[in-house]
Amino acid sequence: MPHSVRSLAVPVFLAVASILGCSGGAGSDTGDPGAESDAVSPSTTDAGLDAPASHDARTTIDAPAPPPTKDAATDGASSPPPDLGPAGEFETYAKGAADALQALYDSSTGLFPSTGWWNSANAITALVDTMARTGSTAYESDLATTFAKNSGSNFINQYYDDEGWWALAWIDAYDLTKDAQYLSMAKTIFADMTGGWDSTCGGGLWWSKAKTYKNAIPNELFLEVAVRLHARTPGDGGSGSFLDWANREWAWFDASGLINANNLVNDGLDATTCKNNNGATWTYNQGVLIGGLVDLAKNKPDPTLLTRAQAIADAAMKKLVDDVGVLHEPCEPSCGGDGSQFKGIFMRHLYELAKATNTARDIAFITTNADWVWNAARNAKDDLGLSWSQALDAVDAARQSSALDALNAAIPWNAAAPNLALDKKATANGSCATGQTAAQGVDGLMTTKWCAGATNGAYWIVVDLGAKESLSRMIVRHAGAGGENDGWNTKDFELSVSVDGKTFTPVATVTGNTRSVTIHRFTSVSAQYLRMDISAPQTDPQYPAARVYEIEAYAR
Repeated sequence: MPHSVRSLAVPVFLAVASILGCSGGAGSDTGDPGAESDAVSPSTTDAGLDAPASHDARTTIDAPAPPPTKDAATDGASSPPPDLGPAGEFETYAKGAADALQALYDSSTGLFPSTGWWNSANAITALVDTMARTGSTAYESDLATTFAKNSGSNFINQYYDDEGWWALAWIDAYDLTKDAQYLSMAKTIFADMTGGWDSTCGGGLWWSKAKTYKNAIPNELFLEVAVRLHARTPGDGGSGSFLDWANREWAWFDASGLINANNLVNDGLDATTCKNNNGATWTYNQGVLIGGLVDLAKNKPDPTLLTRAQAIADAAMKKLVDDVGVLHEPCEPSCGGDGSQFKGIFMRHLYELAKATNTARDIAFITTNADWVWNAARNAKDDLGLSWSQALDAVDAARQSSALDALNAAIPWNAAAPNLALDKKATANGSCATGQTAAQGVDGLMTTKWCAGATNGAYWIVVDLGAKESLSRMIVRHAGAGGENDGWNTKDFELSVSVDGKTFTPVATVTGNTRSVTIHRFTSVSAQYLRMDISAPQTDPQYPAARVYEIEAYAR
C-alpha cells in the first residue's frame, strides 16, 4: 500500500452554493470550437501537512499534477450522460454504475484487469453491496467465478492488508449468498493474518511479511475481519477467539498514537521510535477504522466506540474534502492504482456508521457525494471518474468501484426528486440562433442549449415553475456538459428565486467557475420563478456568449 498524502481543510457544505464539474459532448455555436481548456482541480491545503512520500514497490501514487484534458480520458469519457433523470434515484444510479463495473470484469481470470489484486477484492465487494441493497442477483456468477479461479492461493500473499480486503469480500459474499465456502475462506485468510502480529511496538500487525513497517490499514482490516467473523461464528469467545483478537487489536490501535490530535488516522508508525510518523491521512484509513468500531460496538457494551467513530468521521468530512465539500484524496487528480480506490472505502464505512446512528450530517454527506458523483463524473456509459466533483478523467475498475461505493452508500436514503424546471416556461434576453432559445435550457436534453450572444455583456434567463414550489437545490449544466470547450463554461453568475417574478432573492453567487456542471444547495425556500444572471459568460476570450445546456431545480 502507498503511504503519504496531504489533507484538505475546507467546509463540507457551502452555505448558499456548492459547485462541481462534469463532462459532455455536443457542438459549437460559432463553427470554431476554440482551444480546449483544462478543468481546475481543488488545491486548498493545510499548511505544514505532508507532501506525497514513499510508496510500496507495487504501485505509485503520483504527486498532484494538472488535471487531464478530456482527450486524456478513455472509452468515451467525453460523451455526455444519455439523460438527466430525476436526482436522488440512487438505486437506479448504483445499478447503472454496477453494470459498467461488471463490463470491466474478466471472467477468464475472475479479476478486473484494469486494476490491481487488492482493488479487485474491493470491486467484488462493491458489486455484492449493490446486489444486497437492490435485490439483484445479476453478479452472483462473478463471485463464483472469482472464487473458483483464484482460491488455489487461499487469497493469501505477502501483504496482510491485501489479505484483509479479500477476507472482507468473502464475508460480504457469504452474507449475500449464505454459501459456507466463502465464510470458510475468510477464516482461512484471517488465520494467516494472525501471523503478522508480534510484540514490536507493543503489538499490532506488520504491513507485509517482510516485517519492515507497522501501519494503520492492516490493523484496521484485522479488527474489522475479526469482529465480523465473531458475529458469524456461534459460540465464539475466550482466549484466541475472533472477539479476543478484535479486542486486542483495538486496545493496541487506540494506544498506538496512530489517531492524531485532530481525530484523523495517520498512515503508520516510525520504525525506530514506534511513534506516529505523521504520514498520510488517507480517506480509507479513516473509513476502515470507522467500520471496525461500528462492528465492535455491536458486540461490546462500550458506548465510547461509536463516539470515537463519529469523531473520526467528522474530522474526515471537514478536512478531507475539496473546495465544494466533496470527498477528495489530496493526490487527485493523479492518484495511481491505489489512491483511486480509497474514497469509496470511506463512503462504504460511513454508510455503516450512518445506519447505526442515523446521524443527519453523515446521511447528508453520503447523499450529497452520491449526487455529485452521478452528475459530475459520469459519461454516457455510466463510467465514473476519480475526482467526484470534476469531469471523468479515465476509466478503470478502481475508479468505478470506488464511485459505486458512494452510490451504494446512498441507496437507503433513496428519494426520487423530480426536476421542477423541466419543460417549464422560460424567457431570456437573447438567443444565438433558432433552436437556442430559453426553452432549450429547460428541455431535459443534453443535445440542446440556451445560447445568448450580443446582449451588451449581461445575460439572463428566467424560468416560471407554474406554481410555488419548495426549492433547496439547483443544477446548472454549462458548455462543457454538452461537449463544448470547457473555457466556455459560465464563469461568473448569480442564481435567484422569486414568488412573484418581480422581486428576486439570490440563493447562489459564483465567481471564477471552470466546471461543466455546478450544483447549488441552499436553505429551502418557496418560489415560483428562477433566474440566472450571467456577468461573465466564459474564461475563453473567443466567441463570448452565454451557453447553458440545462437549468434544473429540485426540492431536495
